[in-house]
Amino acid sequence: MCLKGDAEAWEALITRYRRLIYSVPVRFGFSTADAADVFQAVCLKLIEHLHEVKDETKVSAWLITTTTRQCIHIKALKRREGSTDEEFEEPPDPAENLEEVSIMVEQQHTVREAVEQLSGRCRNLIEMLYFDVRSLSYDEISQAMGMPVASIGPTRARCLDKLRIILRRRGVKE
Repeated sequence: MCLKGDAEAWEALITRYRRLIYSVPVRFGFSTADAADVFQAVCLKLIEHLHEVKDETKVSAWLITTTTRQCIHIKALKRREGSTDEEFEEPPDPAENLEEVSIMVEQQHTVREAVEQLSGRCRNLIEMLYFDVRSLSYDEISQAMGMPVASIGPTRARCLDKLRIILRRRGVKE
């Protein structure tokens, strides 16, 4: 449907993979603004090249590779912008660690999808504890969730147990 120009299908596709795309620049240590630039560039590349992805199950792998390459490209540009001729370093080899990064990002995407399957309360708690870039304190989480601080630890343990079950069903081993 995306290839036929269906705007809702594009929105659904981007919504489905936005966390996956953003996770790569975050792993590279990019600022929020740089991560947003990478996200935008990768979405444009997806629009331009989606017709080349023959197998729908390969979209996430294509996105991981494309996003990683975009991050490497931006890191190299930033390094050149910040260096004088005397300090110039060779840009990193794009093939170096690409497989490791790809595997790591795929694993993170699998965990993210599993977290989305949790009930609202568990999902919110896990996201605040492990995915929120603000690194919220227990007091802040307590206020946001409307639960006592003393309940956060036990609730977290129960939610992580539920997450483990979902991941096992998906074939992820501990």
